[in-house]
Amino acid sequence: MHFSSVATCLGLAGLAQAHMEMIYPPPFKSKSNPNAGSDVDYSMTAPLDASGANFPCKGYHSLFGTKEGASVADWSAGGSYNMSITGGANHGGGSCQASLSYDKGKSWKVIHSYIGNCPGAGTTTFDFKVPSDAPSGEAIFAWSWFNQIGNREMYMNCAAVTIGGGSGKRADAMSNRPEMFVANVGNGCTTEESSDLEFPDPGPDVTNDSQKTAGPKGTCGKAGSGSGSGSGDGNSGAAPSTPANGNNGAAPSAVPSQTQPAAQPSSPAAQPSAPAASAPSAPGGVFVTVSQPAEATGAPAPSAPAATSTLLTMTKPTAGTGGQPVPTSVGSPEPAPTTPTAPGSGSGSEETAGAACSDEGAWNCIGGTKYQRCASGRWSVVQSMAAGTTCSGNKSSAMAFGFGRRLAIRGRKV
Repeated sequence: MHFSSVATCLGLAGLAQAHMEMIYPPPFKSKSNPNAGSDVDYSMTAPLDASGANFPCKGYHSLFGTKEGASVADWSAGGSYNMSITGGANHGGGSCQASLSYDKGKSWKVIHSYIGNCPGAGTTTFDFKVPSDAPSGEAIFAWSWFNQIGNREMYMNCAAVTIGGGSGKRADAMSNRPEMFVANVGNGCTTEESSDLEFPDPGPDVTNDSQKTAGPKGTCGKAGSGSGSGSGDGNSGAAPSTPANGNNGAAPSAVPSQTQPAAQPSSPAAQPSAPAASAPSAPGGVFVTVSQPAEATGAPAPSAPAATSTLLTMTKPTAGTGGQPVPTSVGSPEPAPTTPTAPGSGSGSEETAGAACSDEGAWNCIGGTKYQRCASGRWSVVQSMAAGTTCSGNKSSAMAFGFGRRLAIRGRKV
């Protein structure tokens, strides 16, 4: 497949911006982690693989107990702390969890759940308390996130921490806390788009800052006890069967700060030197010309072929904006459109989820109302389009979501 040309128009840069990442405590292999050395992952903002192959922690929990995976924070049971999240595309926020694992990532316990507005735009901090009955010793702390807008994905960063002894007991024992919720990683459980995820069991410490929530869908029952996750409670999402470990999340007890990170230990890891900028608003459409897959016959193209193209569009009317630019980061879902969107005309056929695919990044529009993507060499599960949104065309190597505007992507054979 060849890319003939790429034309940008008012806001295309926002489509390519980085997602979000945890910078405190600094995760394994993060550029903010002083123990990472030269082994740095510069794509910390990327989501977990759709197949669950690198769940949990993008696979970096294997560094726990090594020099590169040494503890980066000292916390006390019963103490109040925070985590800092930064990036250039928070996809409308969503829901997050903060979790602890004492068995090298095999199982996780949620210490706080954040429903809605997590993470915020730019850099935000989220407060939480380490349970007073949390065991002393080395542990893995995890931030997990389910975005509100965009592809159905799960994000997760993990860091090694040291928990010191606390005093007293609390009503909600650590052992009774829920397992981290897991979805969108090939485990049969997915989240709804355009709504903040309502965790089936968020645990006793919850911050709710959402205007619209929706529960998960699919097989989101009790977590299995196999290699994919530790034994979980009946409401946590089942972990994928292929990865080596499971995960959990936690949330703070207060609404997260939307300013700069709160005070951290006296020697925190350095912040990223050049965090991604916020995505600009796009008053008009964004048009991108990309190639389409070659014909199955493999016959050579004529010496002077007539250019052909297909139009892959996703349209969602804007309600009440008066034609003004629509912000790329929103605090609450958009109003329902007052007029129906023209039906899509996707001609792609449904591919079996998990089946091998060769066109990395390709999107498959199915009947104008559903879609799936080729990610890491395998087709994702089929997803329904968001309300008021349709797609058209066949398979394409690029696809974009238009929220409050018309977004068109043209494919061109060369």
